Amino acid sequence: MEDINNTINLKQYLGMIHDDGCFIIPSYQRGYVWGQEKDGQRVNSVDNILNTLINGYNDKRQVFLQGITVCEKEHDVILVDGQQRTTFFYLLLKSLDYPGYIKIKYAIRKKSDEFLGSLNISEICSSPLNEDEPFQDVYFLKKSIIAIHKRLENIENKKAFLNYLLNDVMFLYIPIPESKATIIFTMMNGNKALMKDEELIKSDLLRSASLTTDSILISEAENTFVRNRLAREWDSWLHWWNDRSRQEYYHVTAQLGWLLPLYENSEKVSYEVFRKHNLEKATVRSAKLAFKKMRLLQKAIEDAYEDAVSYNYIGAILYYRNDNATRFSFLRWYFNMAQNPKLNKDEVRLKLRQYYDWAMIGVNHEDIVNDDYDAYDQAYSSFEDSLSDPLLYRNGYETAARWLLRRNINEDCLQEGGKGRKFDFEIWRQRSLEHIFSKSTVAHHCENCDLDWNDKELKDTSGIKLWRENIRFTEVVNGHATTYAATEHSIGNLVLLYKDDNSSFSADDFESKKHIFFTKVGDSMFKSRHLIHTISIFAHSKWDGESIARHQREELDVLKKEYCQYERSNSNE
Repeated sequence: MEDINNTINLKQYLGMIHDDGCFIIPSYQRGYVWGQEKDGQRVNSVDNILNTLINGYNDKRQVFLQGITVCEKEHDVILVDGQQRTTFFYLLLKSLDYPGYIKIKYAIRKKSDEFLGSLNISEICSSPLNEDEPFQDVYFLKKSIIAIHKRLENIENKKAFLNYLLNDVMFLYIPIPESKATIIFTMMNGNKALMKDEELIKSDLLRSASLTTDSILISEAENTFVRNRLAREWDSWLHWWNDRSRQEYYHVTAQLGWLLPLYENSEKVSYEVFRKHNLEKATVRSAKLAFKKMRLLQKAIEDAYEDAVSYNYIGAILYYRNDNATRFSFLRWYFNMAQNPKLNKDEVRLKLRQYYDWAMIGVNHEDIVNDDYDAYDQAYSSFEDSLSDPLLYRNGYETAARWLLRRNINEDCLQEGGKGRKFDFEIWRQRSLEHIFSKSTVAHHCENCDLDWNDKELKDTSGIKLWRENIRFTEVVNGHATTYAATEHSIGNLVLLYKDDNSSFSADDFESKKHIFFTKVGDSMFKSRHLIHTISIFAHSKWDGESIARHQREELDVLKKEYCQYERSNSNE
């Protein structure tokens, strides 16, 4: 085959970084993502290129790969397009004990630099891949190394394979001026389906924020400094959102979580829309302003996450709002409010608390933000009726679960002198209601027969320890006696637990449950022991019919006390 102009082999490509130079991954580039499975594809990029290389080696033919676009700067090669392939070959050559010189440097990704600089192939391959690896680059680098190692095990003559790679793997080598790098990068990647919108937005923002105009005359070194500083900031946001616990808390998996949707006031953000709104007539000023607004928004998001009380209220609301559209509506409302300079922290907290209280009883987003007291009155009346239901466990399980979750969340908010303790929302997915007095040992009378807790006819009453008719409490106020009745299914006899903890109780009596709750240790230690309201229940010295009825009255009193502030007479209307 006739040589094509600018076509070089891998050996020649490596020779471009002479005199201890580096392949440099610039700030506007995304991280290393080869090894990531993509929708609709059976084979990821690492497996795909390995298949191509191994087949070429077995067939004794040259392999031509996509062109690599670079900027040559002294002894270094800046990768405009081709960093994924270059990084892959770095890993492949290292796995083959390549004796020559090769070095990659990330302009801003310190952890990636450190990982590649201290690469230990054997250690990586002998250790299980950590799915919770906090740094995305490092995760996919390790995944690629493991995949490479596995495929190389089937190649008998690795020295011959290395020689093939160096001489018969061909690239189209395209050098361009450094001043054009970022805009060419954006143009080249704008139509790439594999590049995410967030990554295109980042590269375009970085380019726009470091434009050189007639009125702003700055050196390329200053341009590079600006791009690197902003890129590091962007990547710090990316790292923050890449934490699995934060993703679970905010119910989001996108690269930058809710940051871009909240900035754009749109649940879904595309590169095209973002560019139209922010960069169509891009200036340095407009791009830096966009960065500033995102910086302030990200700080507000992080502050809400770190503040225990806000964390608890927002976390609960995000579970009450059980789809992303309503979650987005709430988050947009809250963070717009949190960044309002006319409102102080206490005012923001008060409005958030009202949203939390109203959302818990079922008021929708629009009615909450519009202070619709008609909607509130209706929702409160319905919730109170449900919570008062003597057969709540059967007829209003969700009402009971919400109320008991709220009781435990509110206790956490009171900790540390009112600064609060973060509630563990894992229980929301594993919640379970436990009958404090075991329901299987409760029965009730009917006209012709005795019935168990499930209204089934009971032939043998020997195991019954409490009759429903005895679940009552008499209160004397100013000489006037009032009797309150309840059942084993009422809020007075229910407590919140993790499902696994609940299963440990079986049909035990209160003393046995109490003992298990406070003493069980080891791998099976009760997770429910972080639930302060639940702890307060098991701290009782006894639990009988009077306890159930009394506790029901107490819980309903708490509901009225905490929600009386929203009565119209106490509102500003």
